[in-house]
Amino acid sequence: MYLFADDAKLYKTVLCDDDHDHRSLQTGLNALQQWSDNWLLELNANKCKTVFYGRNIDHGYKHSLHSAELENIFSIKDLGVFFYPDLSFSQHCKEKTNKAHAMLGIIRR
Repeated sequence: MYLFADDAKLYKTVLCDDDHDHRSLQTGLNALQQWSDNWLLELNANKCKTVFYGRNIDHGYKHSLHSAELENIFSIKDLGVFFYPDLSFSQHCKEKTNKAHAMLGIIRR
């Protein structure tokens, strides 16, 4: 788990076929839920998302927190950086360039 300010990232690295077991990630979510309950720290399950990176990803598995199913999303913005499943930054660069042009009053077609 990675923590920064009030954000937490729970992740599972998949290096081989045996690592594709999504139950271990759900086990981590259950432990996080138990920890938050023990410390009376309420987690907002509506703000929690799942995102998958890499090739040949099975998006059919659903994870849950506090009995709420977590939404699977295609991309996420984290600390100002857009992350996409192929881990390419081309879309991020395009969005930042467009924002800079908009701030300068340049209209791109």
